[in-house]
Amino acid sequence: MPAYSGKYQYLDQAGATLHQGPCQLKFEEGTCIVAPAGATPLAFDLGDVDRTTPGEYELQLVLYTGRTVVLRQFGAVFGRMADELLAAWRDRTVQCLLLEDLEEIARYQGAANGAAAEIRIFRSNLAVIPQAGLPIQWRLAEVDSCTFDDSSYSIVLQSAGERLVLSKLAKKTDEAFGALREALDALHTHAAEALRELFPFLNADALQRFQQAMPEGRSCAMTTLSAIHPKLPIALRDHTVDETLAPYVRELGARSTAAPFGGFKFTSGLETPAPDADAGAELQAEAAPLFFWYFFPMRNNIVAWEATTGSGRATYFFRCEEPVDACIAQITRGLALVNFRREPVYLPDSSLEQQPRYRRYAIGARKLQDLRALRARYLGRAIHSSLENWITQVVSLTGQP
Repeated sequence: MPAYSGKYQYLDQAGATLHQGPCQLKFEEGTCIVAPAGATPLAFDLGDVDRTTPGEYELQLVLYTGRTVVLRQFGAVFGRMADELLAAWRDRTVQCLLLEDLEEIARYQGAANGAAAEIRIFRSNLAVIPQAGLPIQWRLAEVDSCTFDDSSYSIVLQSAGERLVLSKLAKKTDEAFGALREALDALHTHAAEALRELFPFLNADALQRFQQAMPEGRSCAMTTLSAIHPKLPIALRDHTVDETLAPYVRELGARSTAAPFGGFKFTSGLETPAPDADAGAELQAEAAPLFFWYFFPMRNNIVAWEATTGSGRATYFFRCEEPVDACIAQITRGLALVNFRREPVYLPDSSLEQQPRYRRYAIGARKLQDLRALRARYLGRAIHSSLENWITQVVSLTGQP
């Protein structure tokens, strides 16, 4: 862990000084320690830093609590210290965005919506880490358009009514635009190849409409798929629901108040929870090229989520007060943000906050609105131990006999 000598100041939310003086600064693997001479050290997770304000000889770190750590008078090594600390902060932020397991293809220094930021492009995601403000994570599957604005020399991305403008990339602008376009095109091509192999009865036009209606990582109503081809929902069910899971899916269908929604994504090995004491009967899923799921709208403003890929999973239940399509879209975004891991969904706040291996999930929930909403909607889960036990759990969770 590198160590630097300088001075610090610790400010409260109103800007008043709590304590200050000479210190030793150390940071490594997501942890920062400010050790005052002869006093108790100030230690915090770099993921707890919401904003940074770099200056010529001063660096401010604003914590999620609203308090601020000011670092100054580090002499000739200040520039190196600040660069290393900010790099460590960005890396930890990416971990807390739950992206560290994904393949990064490029990173750039520029601006996002006018604010200075580092931009990281992954095979399936885009991360924006501004110096001041909360980070942004977009799944590329959620991007509706990616265009180049000649007048402002910027890259404009649109997603579900949101707009993200990437600028001030200087000579790297064309390269960044090309990297984004290449990643988007690769994702779309991969999806076309996989879906064409699974549903060979679709002609070119139907397959194109299928991709538009159910792009990778989104959920789509089965009625929409029926309009594309009447065999499509049946073929999707036959391909994704095996004999072991079929009784649970039939039961959910019988309890559903509307047609189910479905979706898919490419597997990454992260979709199945690692076995631990909290995972109960959830077992490792078998490897599969695609990961499928269904949503079943139910009475009492409840929606059930069933992942059909692999075996030994559980049915998850969520609150759904608003229109079902908007609710399912938000739940899907939340699940996609955590790459369909289960722990960030069902573990209690105490586990996320207190267990070191889940700490990044707690920070991610603070930084990502859709993850917070996902956890707030979560009602519980019914384990696939046996159909009888599962039904008992479903009745208890939903109040539906």
